[in-house]
Amino acid sequence: MKLAIDSSQTSGSIAIHDGVRLVYSAFFDIRITHSETLMPVLDAAMKLCGYRPQDINELYICLGPGSFTGLRIGLATAKGIAYAQDIPVLGFSSFELAALPCMISGKKIISVIDAKMQEVYAAGFDVDLSSTIPPCVTTPKEILNWDLNGYVFCGSGVPRISEIASSSDITLDYAPPYYHQLKAEYLFELSRYIAPRVHQGDALADLEPFYIRESTAQMRKR
Repeated sequence: MKLAIDSSQTSGSIAIHDGVRLVYSAFFDIRITHSETLMPVLDAAMKLCGYRPQDINELYICLGPGSFTGLRIGLATAKGIAYAQDIPVLGFSSFELAALPCMISGKKIISVIDAKMQEVYAAGFDVDLSSTIPPCVTTPKEILNWDLNGYVFCGSGVPRISEIASSSDITLDYAPPYYHQLKAEYLFELSRYIAPRVHQGDALADLEPFYIRESTAQMRKR
């Protein structure tokens, strides 16, 4: 059995795959922390599907960028399960997770993740999810200076982009709103297109969230 976790945003999701098909998927966007939601949701899902922790043989997780606290909680949960069961953790970025459902458009993709502080995390992909724009943190206004011809936008940062573009009378192509929310179940499919970051055993200690920039708390300490 495969378990997938995403806690990179203020929302979160989990999914269970039995090796043949998706058997469970849950998305939660409630205003309490992942420390209060993730383990109860995981426990309920496992019980509902009739699985025990020892049934998990692969664990998939979104490494970010996104919520610093959410990423730490999700990765700590994944590492704890992986250490106990001696199973691999397969990690993907938020950019990759956001981009996957947009492949159906047949267009190039720009994934934008809300970074707060009037900024977004951004990365670009070709129609086959090969990188065209390296991951970065920038402002929505700066993105409008990029060559955006043939790109469709997706991810939690789209509202920030669309607001600036609209005020500047710039027309952009956006994925449907329900694609902007990251879903853990897509992690199972990403390995068909992108090599995951795989860690197991002692190597799990080296698995860290993909932050891109320092947290607000770290910047205030300077």
